[in-house]
Amino acid sequence: MQYLMIHDIRQEYFALDLDRYRLTFDDGLFSQYYYYPLFKDHPGKLTYFIATSFIRPGAVRSMFAGDYIPYLKSKKYMYRTFIEQRFEHFMTTEEIQELSAKGNVQIGVYSHLHDVIPSRSHSRKRKPLSQWKLERFQNSPEIARRDLSIRSKIAFQGFNFQDGSLSRRPGPEWEDYIKHDTEQCLKWMADNLGITTEWYCFPFNEHNEKLITILKSFGLKKFFAARPGKSTQICGRVDIDSLVPD
Repeated sequence: MQYLMIHDIRQEYFALDLDRYRLTFDDGLFSQYYYYPLFKDHPGKLTYFIATSFIRPGAVRSMFAGDYIPYLKSKKYMYRTFIEQRFEHFMTTEEIQELSAKGNVQIGVYSHLHDVIPSRSHSRKRKPLSQWKLERFQNSPEIARRDLSIRSKIAFQGFNFQDGSLSRRPGPEWEDYIKHDTEQCLKWMADNLGITTEWYCFPFNEHNEKLITILKSFGLKKFFAARPGKSTQICGRVDIDSLVPD
């Protein structure tokens, strides 16, 4: 049975035969909590991958009772998150605590900071950089001049950005970042949910063997990405939007 990758949720998804898939939800978005009543009878476990630095304490809001809420594309909510420093589109700590207590729910990690870094490595299908990624680095002209992409900060060594200048990130600094980020997300799980998880989803679905080796040293055992590549250690996922008719 294939895994589905789900971000913010839109009404059209409920017309699909979701029972054919294992469902995974990325980022820890409020809509994933809100629509839980429509997923609670799914025959399989529901897996929520949480980017823990995005989660704030707050009141438990109402779940779905018949009204559909506006859908946010990922580039929209990432702009709110990184540029506007707004987090209301994510679940609160208390909402995740409520979900995690459900018998058909399991919680995994999606890193802590979920950040990006300029990199010489481009994705397989090059496309224009999202506005939030460019503004994350103050629309630096150096990114275009050097023909850089902007990739997962945990998966790529990349370039540090400081005072408008780019400098190659040292390898040991990159490794320390991976370790610190992983320590923080696992600590959040222990402190707020009282759990130790073994499931990890790669931010932006980007990964490499160095990253996997370090993550395994923290007891993480099952890994997820949209494209596993040649790795036999990663579970691939189908983007739910690819199933929705245009």
